[in-house]
Amino acid sequence: MHKTNTAIFANFFIDNKERYQRMKDSFYSFKDFNTKEWVINIRGKFKLQAGEFLINQLSNNLHLSYLESKEGWHHDSKIISSKITSEYVFFWIEDHILINNKNNLNLCINEMKKNNVDQLWYTWYNKNSRNIFQIIRPKIKDTNITVYNLDKLSIQKIKKKIRRDFYIISCPSIMSKNFFIKILSSDKPFLKRWPRRLPFDFEKKSNDFAFKNIRHALPNKELFASIDDDHGEPGYSLISRGLYPNRISREEIKSMEFGSKNQLKEKIIRLIPKKIKPIFAAPKNLFNRILYTLNIL
Repeated sequence: MHKTNTAIFANFFIDNKERYQRMKDSFYSFKDFNTKEWVINIRGKFKLQAGEFLINQLSNNLHLSYLESKEGWHHDSKIISSKITSEYVFFWIEDHILINNKNNLNLCINEMKKNNVDQLWYTWYNKNSRNIFQIIRPKIKDTNITVYNLDKLSIQKIKKKIRRDFYIISCPSIMSKNFFIKILSSDKPFLKRWPRRLPFDFEKKSNDFAFKNIRHALPNKELFASIDDDHGEPGYSLISRGLYPNRISREEIKSMEFGSKNQLKEKIIRLIPKKIKPIFAAPKNLFNRILYTLNIL
């Protein structure tokens, strides 16, 4: 099979043995995927071990860096994305594993090109995610992907049905390079939801109004799945399905990576009576977002 015109992009945080092992397992699951180039930036205590592993595996196809500036994830990702020459970008998340055939992954990308798709969500193939987009009619039902048009009217229709905002851009996606660069360059949301060192403001919600129209696609069959995140649907993750060893709980790994401060905050939140929590939630959230925007936290 010929090489697809696709780059594997990642700017991830490998800070402990478990995260390192999951990165390797994810890599092995799709390493033979016919890609053109790997553009990878690694942060965290295990960055050198992870980098050496990828160097040994990929050789000349790898553009490797260890950037971690004070300006944050977006700033550094813009720098390393200048290395991308491919037509499509596969945003690699290290704790998702390919459970389908690699050939089907290639076929999905071929249909992306055929149908002029901006983004394909390659994971989170669960009822919650699929039901959101089934509220609107698909534009195209192809052999391997289903294409939706996310414009103002369709987004409003979904929001009216589910009565909340929802994500329209997700990190674990395959995107056209032009669309990927547009997302990296977007200043939405104006008030940041996360600290700058984290990648999550790359993701956009329906109320961010980041794009007027998105050619969005979902695979017709599950491609990848999360190792430990049930994503609001009990039994979804690979650990819950018994398909991945449960060496460490999701709570433990979050504690390792976010530290004792996060644990203390969670304990304090649990002490607040449920009836009072909504009173504090909105101003607290606004205050945090202002600090994130000012790059103080």
